Amino acid sequence: MKSAVIILGHGSRSAGADKAIQRIVVEVKKRGGHEIVEQAFLQHTLPALMETIEACARQDAGRIVIVPFFMQPGAHVTRDIPALIGQAKKKHPGIEILMTDFAGSHPLMAEIVMDLVGKSISECGVRPPRFR
Repeated sequence: MKSAVIILGHGSRSAGADKAIQRIVVEVKKRGGHEIVEQAFLQHTLPALMETIEACARQDAGRIVIVPFFMQPGAHVTRDIPALIGQAKKKHPGIEILMTDFAGSHPLMAEIVMDLVGKSISECGVRPPRFR
């Protein structure tokens, strides 16, 4: 069974705002383990989530795992994305469609924040504190 991963961002009207999601898609592809890795957005940027789900279905994905690249469990995470997934499941009953927890909930998020702080401080020429 082909496995697909969709990195789902909010989307933005700002040009180039989708670059972070594109970079993550490239990195996930490099790490392997999934035949299909795509990006999607909820607003303002294409492709939309439903378009990307359709693209995965056309590539014979048997399982699609959607990763909401959101920091907080707001209305998109708790209501909008699950509603879209429900629609997709009805349209594609033969495909297992899953949603992970939102990215901001991951336990390594504090480590990421500390890494960003350390890099910012080191760019200023001040020696950063030692992190794990």
